[in-house]
Amino acid sequence: MMLKSLLLLVLCTSSAMAATSLPDNRHIVVKGEAVVRTAPDRADITLEFETVKAESVQAKQQVDAQVNELLAGLYKFSVDEKSISAGRIFVEPNMRYDENDNQVKDGFRATRKVKVSLKKLSLLDGFLNFALKVGVNQIDQIQLLSTKASDYEQAALDKAVANAKQQGSRLASAFEAKLGRVYSIQSQEVGSHFGYGSNSNIERIMVTGSRINTVPEGKYLQESITFRASVNVVFDLMVE
Repeated sequence: MMLKSLLLLVLCTSSAMAATSLPDNRHIVVKGEAVVRTAPDRADITLEFETVKAESVQAKQQVDAQVNELLAGLYKFSVDEKSISAGRIFVEPNMRYDENDNQVKDGFRATRKVKVSLKKLSLLDGFLNFALKVGVNQIDQIQLLSTKASDYEQAALDKAVANAKQQGSRLASAFEAKLGRVYSIQSQEVGSHFGYGSNSNIERIMVTGSRINTVPEGKYLQESITFRASVNVVFDLMVE
């Protein structure tokens, strides 16, 4: 009886129990977790063009010319039409404050965003330099991805399940019990994130001065993409 009471006391103190009804018989609640890491093999880059001109037509034409120059040179980086998406162009009055802190119109501002999917990461440095040369004002985001993301997510989930079984077996064995069948799978979470190595500011690059840069090219690839998975499982316990 002491063993039965101890088992129920130790094994039922999981926060996962609150979300789902548990069996009346002996049971154990465990959380399995796993991580899978891999190198990226593609990149999605969001670029922003912006210009201010005295006339709205001039501002629009300037941005159109810059975007067209970008599109015309994408073949050098093995980018096809399916890997490009361009948003609408926005033209609006450019407002500024005068010496009396009153808003006054100072020409027109035209902006447009373009998203490019780069399939060869070895060309990333060269592509970013090319984009800046044709007139990109801001690189909003560089998202490094894997074309096999679903496979890695499944691999992480499989490992999380195996981890839950392993933890359950070890804890049950420590109390001279055996792990029984699965009673319920309460929840599962699968996600991924990427982080850069030495350059933590790569996700947002703004052009603030001259485009001429004599500094050696930077490296924009992060170490890896991390896929994480977790699962909460309720197992029956068998006690002799």
